Amino acid sequence: MSDSKFWDVTVPWVMSAYASAIFLLLWVGFITALVVNREWLDIVWHWAQALSTGPRIAVWVFFLPITVGLWIWESPWSVFGHLLGLGGIVTWTFLAINSLIKVFR
Repeated sequence: MSDSKFWDVTVPWVMSAYASAIFLLLWVGFITALVVNREWLDIVWHWAQALSTGPRIAVWVFFLPITVGLWIWESPWSVFGHLLGLGGIVTWTFLAINSLIKVFR
């Protein structure tokens, strides 16, 4: 365990793999909510906004791409704007995670 390869390569790669899996699952849930029942997204958005300041900041920091996706969904933009914004944030999420994997290789 004290091997530098373990801490310099393996741990960051595993963390990035877990981050990819977690955000993939969250985005699949987001898209499922869009298809099945859009009110679920409204419920999550209103729940996150009703939190007190400390927990709200924590939710925004830990789930930034998803909360930005919810913000885009709740915005008064056109359907094209929603699709473009959501597509952009989903793409950004996975590009950011993949760039982290490449940095730590």
